[in-house]
Parts: sequence; C-alpha cells; structure tokens
Amino acid sequence: MLKDLYFYPWLSMQENNANTIFIDGAMPALIDPGHAHLFNNVAEAMLHDGVELARVTLVLFTHGHPDHVEAADLFDEKVLGAIGKKEYAYMQEGGKELFLAVGTGAPARPFKLLLNEGSLFLGDKRLLVIPTPGHSPGSLCLYFQKEKVLISGDTLFYLGVGRTDLPGGDMDQLAASIRGLSKLDIEYLLPGHGEMVKGRKAIQKNFDIILSEFFA
Repeated sequence: MLKDLYFYPWLSMQENNANTIFIDGAMPALIDPGHAHLFNNVAEAMLHDGVELARVTLVLFTHGHPDHVEAADLFDEKVLGAIGKKEYAYMQEGGKELFLAVGTGAPARPFKLLLNEGSLFLGDKRLLVIPTPGHSPGSLCLYFQKEKVLISGDTLFYLGVGRTDLPGGDMDQLAASIRGLSKLDIEYLLPGHGEMVKGRKAIQKNFDIILSEFFA
C-alpha cells in the first residue's frame, strides 16, 4: 500500500463518525477528521503510531457533511483546509441543513484550498482528485494511481453506497460516479465508513455487487 499511510476506522456502533486517514511525508495530510467531540480518538491513535498531530499541514475533506468536517476548526490557522469547490458552495446553501439537524454549525474557518478535478501533490506523492457527485453535489474521491489506493469518502463502501436522501443527494449521479470508479485499477479501497477492502478481485467483486444490487 501507499508508504506512510495510516487508516483509522471508526469502529463504534453507538455513534456515527467518519473514518480518518493520515498521509505522512513532505506534506503531512489528514483526510476527513470527523466530528469535533470524537476527534480525540484520532489524535490518540496517531500518537500511538508515533505521529504528533502538530505535524499535519493539510486537512482534506471528501465532502462537507458534519461527520467528516466538523473537526475542521480544531486545527491551527496555519493548517490548510481543502474541499471541493462545488462542495464548498453547497455548504453555504442546502448543506447547512445537516449541521442544524445535528445541533451544530458548519466550520467557521473558511477552506483556503478549493479543489477541482486533477492532480494534487503532497510533496512527492501525487493523487488524483476525482469528482464523484451523488451522495452530495461536490463529493470527491482521492486516488493514488501509482499505489492503486482509492479513498472513496461516502461514495461507496464495502457492500454499500452513500445515501442520497440528504439535501443535494442524487441517485443517478451516484450511479454514474461509481461506474466511473469501477474502471480504475484499485488494490486498496478506503471508504469513509466501514472496513477497508483489499485486493483487486475483492474490490471488483464489491463493485459488481453494488452495481447490480443498487443500480440495476
């Protein structure tokens, strides 16, 4: 798998929260830090792995739902926050409803880097930013092509897909996004919730089941 990648799955069944991923290296990046009141679990897990939270220079968000972005304001102002350009606009509009529904507010600090489709470099590590609307209008997946690692956010999971009944969700868009992802060469699928899927055959089988069960 990608060198210096740390996967921190959320395992509790009592409260919803996102999986978090840390990419170490020349530009240490944290992906989807989750809910603010649960973030200490990530910080402690990182410390257990010998990584101090202060090393993080970039926080990436696959989309703007509270269980992925609420912890954004916990980071120092010098830490760069990045989200899809379309998703940021959504958070100013219909996406606000989700924060009100869970009794919190959207991150107060503006995201300084708004992402479009294309390459993003974390030092010597190159990832592809892939727009995957459906779960939300500006959802993104992050793909390390060389290492064959897909970080899928809430677009798809192991035997499941992101819900589309929230504001901005669209089942047809989600189907198209997943069909596009199924053509990638993937050895490691790291979803926003649930377990990691390893191995090309297992991942392709997962795509086949999802496309036949949800979008046939």
